[in-house]
Amino acid sequence: MQNLSEILKQLQQKYSKIEETSLAEVVKQIANDEDVRHFWAENQTKLRQDAFQLKMMDLHEFVQQKERISRGEKSLYPGYYPQLAIEKGYPHVRYVADESTQKQLMQAEKLTSYKMPKAIRDADLQTIVVDSGRANVVTAIVDILTQLLKKDDTYVQGLYLYGEFGVGKTYLMGALANALAANNIDVMLVHFPSFAVDLKNTIGKNSDVREKLIMQTKTTTVLILDDLGAENLSMWIRDDILGVILEYRMQNELTTFMTSNFDMNEMTTYLSETRDDRDTGKAARLMQRIKFLTRLIEVNGKNRRLEN
Repeated sequence: MQNLSEILKQLQQKYSKIEETSLAEVVKQIANDEDVRHFWAENQTKLRQDAFQLKMMDLHEFVQQKERISRGEKSLYPGYYPQLAIEKGYPHVRYVADESTQKQLMQAEKLTSYKMPKAIRDADLQTIVVDSGRANVVTAIVDILTQLLKKDDTYVQGLYLYGEFGVGKTYLMGALANALAANNIDVMLVHFPSFAVDLKNTIGKNSDVREKLIMQTKTTTVLILDDLGAENLSMWIRDDILGVILEYRMQNELTTFMTSNFDMNEMTTYLSETRDDRDTGKAARLMQRIKFLTRLIEVNGKNRRLEN
């Protein structure tokens, strides 16, 4: 077969009367591109004889977009880089996600966020300010993350973060969730008060939605229950929702995290008193599951919400 330079030269001569200067520049860019040359050398037997003549603009797009990306300019499809492929004997430009975009796509696939604010969904461990009130919890989070990344089926106990409003408990858990998802670990981050209300609203309606939500919460690799204790507690939420979820996760040794404004003594009192009754026995059983699944850590510091 002819070499690439000869083919492109013939193409330029064929269309010499049409935008001569521009065409000459296009041909020159294509002919000088190492990736195009390599593609040609590797695929001569697979390409039709008129492949480059008919698909010159595709080749030009490939070269042009590569150059824009290398210069740090906005490309045709930001987050994706061009590759040459063969389609029915002709060169074809396809766009493949770059490393950063692949990470984002995987993170979106692995992370389920239920009624969490955008600031939390975008949380990043690298942006966390590690002060005296957060040092212990950040150390614990990094340690747990390291253990989970081993993926060796060893049970990893989660954390129960408690503290005053606005000290960053939820942000810390959001950052952990994003780090897990970015490392191909399924994680579900749930604002429990909203979750409880939504489940209650399914009563008398399609139970499939409710059962699907509960099953996902029970079985996800890592579960984070945020703001536990802020919901209007009923026997049904305590016994048939929270109790069922925690029982399943304890029996199957699935890593679980929780955040609350209550310490564990306050949480015991809270769980014993619903709108419907007072039952210290059921509260005690729930607390056994919470203590099996999580380790208590207090988060201190100033109210960061007031700074925004």
